[in-house]
Amino acid sequence: MYGWRARIGLLVPSINTIMEPEVQRTAPDGVTVHSARIATPREGTAEALLGMEAASLEACRLVAQTEPDVVIYGCTSGSFYEGPAYEAGIRRQLAEIAGCPVVATAGAMALALRAMNIASVSVVTPYVAETNRRLEAFLAAEGIEVRGLRTFDMLDMYDHAKIQPGEVYREARAAMADDAEAVFISCTQVRALEVVELLERDGGRPVISANQATLWEAYRRMGVDPDLKSHGRLLAEMPDLPPVADETRAAAE
Repeated sequence: MYGWRARIGLLVPSINTIMEPEVQRTAPDGVTVHSARIATPREGTAEALLGMEAASLEACRLVAQTEPDVVIYGCTSGSFYEGPAYEAGIRRQLAEIAGCPVVATAGAMALALRAMNIASVSVVTPYVAETNRRLEAFLAAEGIEVRGLRTFDMLDMYDHAKIQPGEVYREARAAMADDAEAVFISCTQVRALEVVELLERDGGRPVISANQATLWEAYRRMGVDPDLKSHGRLLAEMPDLPPVADETRAAAE
């Protein structure tokens, strides 16, 4: 049987063409990835992002049939849009259906920053102004200060996938001019994972992407070391959470 080490249930927006191949490509021996798609309009309006919650429940019922060890809710903006309590509520609903831990990208982002003792970030996103404002509010609620934000300003979420890694690299390097401890690259539909290592090497500070943070928390939850050495410090070192932060997270679930 495949997935003898662990099975990941992956819920991705129907328009997302980036996260699924990145999760599959980085899966180590014995780990399999089983996907279901969440019906999603192309434009990242408030109505579209909030409407993903109901669609994600149906997608989770399908992926739960693979008996996963963890389920990933793979949409950054869909999980941060209404704040930490909303994100925790989505995870609880999905966990009841799946019968296993659930990782949501926005929560994984905050936890990854805590695990690396990062309290301030510069942010690179593909989002429009209102979504960027919601992201800053989510991070602030998690005790993380945003000291600079650069955006590709795209409402069409399918177009997020068309941003080339070189463009992501250049925006992230520009974001390093801000007085922040690290750079966070948001959105699971952006090809950032492949340039994280180069950015850390060239920029001299931690860089975390949405998919990287999600993978880190998923493997941490499963107790599996993916042995990923070329996708940035977070996945190379697999840091655990400080005890207090971990207890807080457990209480939220």
